[in-house]
Amino acid sequence: MSEPVEITLMGRTFSVRTKDKPEQVEAAAALVQARIDEIRQTGTTVASDRLLTLVALNLAGELLRKDSSQTQDLDGLLSGLDALLSQAQGLAEAPLR
Repeated sequence: MSEPVEITLMGRTFSVRTKDKPEQVEAAAALVQARIDEIRQTGTTVASDRLLTLVALNLAGELLRKDSSQTQDLDGLLSGLDALLSQAQGLAEAPLR
């Protein structure tokens, strides 16, 4: 069941309905606000819609890089397991002395 959660971004309060835990939604909003604040600290004046677009693109890029890194880590782990399995099969098939 979805429930409303109130978040504040750029000084405006929004009520969003979500199936996620309220703490997760609040943490996501806090992350977005932190990124907004980072961009604002550069001293560049940016319109709100452009600012939110920059934050969304930055977060999406980070997510994609993290996902790619995890995929590479998993591929390496699978390769290692495959090599270990090959060694185990070789030992199982080796004649006893």
